[in-house]
Amino acid sequence: MIKTVIFDTDGMVIHRKMRFSQHFSEKFKIPLEKINLFFENEFQPCLIGKADLKQKIKKYLPIWGWQKSVDELLQYWFECENIIDNQIIGSVQKLRNDGIKCFLSTNNEKYRVEYLLNIVGLKKYFDGIKKEFWQIVYNRLGNPDKESVLCWDDEAKKLEAAKKLGFLAELYTDFKNYENKINYYLTKN
Repeated sequence: MIKTVIFDTDGMVIHRKMRFSQHFSEKFKIPLEKINLFFENEFQPCLIGKADLKQKIKKYLPIWGWQKSVDELLQYWFECENIIDNQIIGSVQKLRNDGIKCFLSTNNEKYRVEYLLNIVGLKKYFDGIKKEFWQIVYNRLGNPDKESVLCWDDEAKKLEAAKKLGFLAELYTDFKNYENKINYYLTKN
């Protein structure tokens, strides 16, 4: 019986037309290589909380020709990647109304997580957010029956670890496929 569903944030709950780096490169005519240099290097420790994004990105502002503040850059960035999938949100609301806990899973850094939860408003739809590896997620959920936890992600490689731990795991491709599979799990209960 499914008691908990974990949803991938980017690619499932939140969509984007293109990555910030590509969008910024095209809009401001900055070579993508100059932008990707940050994401391939200094950004990585920010994802795991070992560095502060605002401090690490600061030196790139002049390289990228950005004349405004770091906070204004982050706002611009986050607004480029904040399209909520209302069909998924509707499904989350239905699941929660049926007593199923719903969590976000993300590998975003803290400022974007804060933005998504508080500015975009995702915190009102979910029971929480999980940034940890699957074993830690399992422990934080209170060690439930692993077959009661269903994980969704749009990247198959991320689901392999969840499956190895014993969670149910499904690849998100589109809403119709999701809807068919979630209904299967709910009627199987």
